Amino acid sequence: MSLPARDLRPAELSRFAWPAAFVAVAAMTFGYLHDRATPAPASEVRVVHPTPTVLKDLRELARLETLALHVEKVVDVKDHQTRLYGLVDAEDSLLFVATGEVVLGVDLGKLTESDARLDAATGTAYLHLPAPEVLSTRFDEPHSYVHARATDLLAKRNEALESVARRDAIAAFEAAAKDPKAIARAKEQAEKQLRALAKGWGARELIVTWGGGAAPAAML
Repeated sequence: MSLPARDLRPAELSRFAWPAAFVAVAAMTFGYLHDRATPAPASEVRVVHPTPTVLKDLRELARLETLALHVEKVVDVKDHQTRLYGLVDAEDSLLFVATGEVVLGVDLGKLTESDARLDAATGTAYLHLPAPEVLSTRFDEPHSYVHARATDLLAKRNEALESVARRDAIAAFEAAAKDPKAIARAKEQAEKQLRALAKGWGARELIVTWGGGAAPAAML
């Protein structure tokens, strides 16, 4: 059984209209605030202008690398200081562990025309070489580090101590490369490499002399 329809009076209509209007206004307000709270993602445009690479120097290298030494050195450096008019001694110290590599070899750029000759009758080549020398020295930075640092209460921290330790380590690396055993091994490797090259050039044998001895007289 259906209920009879009835007309709504203006007062009753207004009672339903206010909640509907409130919902509509609230929906628009919340939507506006949501749009304000979520800004559009910013876009970034990065422009890189190419610049020319300037070649400042060009050098021809004629170096024969024959031996690489892996070296380690612990350097202990101290800065002794006096305070209170010389009445108190203070100290700033650093213990540095240095690791690096030294490359030995022969600078072939020092050769002259009189340092090489070939005996055509026997097929023997003669070569007079300068003594092996340090061609390069480098730090192994990932494995070099300050092991300990101590500064007395009245001492002033010396920020140059690590630089001093690094210089001492480089000097120790190069001194290790001048060891007679290292020099002998560098010579041995140089002769081995040059003999292979000489045979590739057609020589049957290569005789190498080193240092300040008498050099061959003719060009190879």
